[in-house]
Amino acid sequence: MKGSKAFSFQTSASAELQSCLLEKGSVMHCDPGTFLIEEGRVSDRVIVLLEGEVTITTTDHQGNQQRLAVLHDGAMVGEMSWLEKRPAVADVVSSTPCKVLELDVAVLDELSQSEPVIAAEWQRLVAKKLAAQIQSQNAWIHRYEGPGEDIEPLRKVLVLFAELDDQDINTLARIGSLRRIQPGGILLQQGDDVPSVFLILAGEAEIFVAINGVNKQVGSSRRGELLGELTLLNKEAQGATATVQSIGGMELLELNKTTLNEALQNDAKLAGRFFRSLSCMLSQRSRDQLLARQLAKRSQSAERNEEDDDGDELDLSQLGGINRAGQRFNTLCQKFQRNGGAE
Repeated sequence: MKGSKAFSFQTSASAELQSCLLEKGSVMHCDPGTFLIEEGRVSDRVIVLLEGEVTITTTDHQGNQQRLAVLHDGAMVGEMSWLEKRPAVADVVSSTPCKVLELDVAVLDELSQSEPVIAAEWQRLVAKKLAAQIQSQNAWIHRYEGPGEDIEPLRKVLVLFAELDDQDINTLARIGSLRRIQPGGILLQQGDDVPSVFLILAGEAEIFVAINGVNKQVGSSRRGELLGELTLLNKEAQGATATVQSIGGMELLELNKTTLNEALQNDAKLAGRFFRSLSCMLSQRSRDQLLARQLAKRSQSAERNEEDDDGDELDLSQLGGINRAGQRFNTLCQKFQRNGGAE
């Protein structure tokens, strides 16, 4: 996997956002061989590579290191651990002298309150980076044979709804419409135009990418996940990057991109929550792809050890967040179950 050509902090971020983050962060210089992010540890910082080169490696099920990427100026790392508050899935090590911008996660979390417009752009930038990462990951992940570990069910659903509030749900319901896909039907064909994004209300989607003329399944999406998000995040994206098909059929909330963008542009706080939720979903999707191919094993082991230490119990804040997310998702589903929609 080569570094994503679709994302660069310097070319993607506005001058205002770059200035703000440079002011709030710390610019550091590091020698070759410096560990910037360690697999299996929860990172307390997000790092932007201003100059130099870093190598990304992860641990496979045999304990061997597998190289995932070599990244250059403009790359960003550490955002997955920040978003999910989970151990990093890979080591990030400088392979040349590097100049980096370190952003403390507490400062990033505070942005939404102090500077909502800047925070909304930052969250969209993170989502754009993760979408580009998954697109690149899709090109090679099929080489690793599964099955890996089953993903814990509570992490599979409702990620998108953990950050949204009740008014956000009402806005999505107001601007969206119901779309049904029959069993075996195709929602998106790789290369075709994508005028809308789609939230899965019921059913499951299989994701395929054409590689050397052969369709390879690279993942799946489930209730509560968004589809078609890359073209929302990247104006230069030319059509769907994958084919989306459903064996058992799906019900979806269809959100026209023009209408959705207008709603997000008119409400910076909504935009911040929406793009953070989208970033969390994309981060989990990237992580799940690795775990399903028996990669990121050191990260997985760290989580298991932490669960053993905690007695396998969710704390009250986690339970509360899951409950609220579930209620919001059910509210959205019920609105369309009552009102029906277009086929």
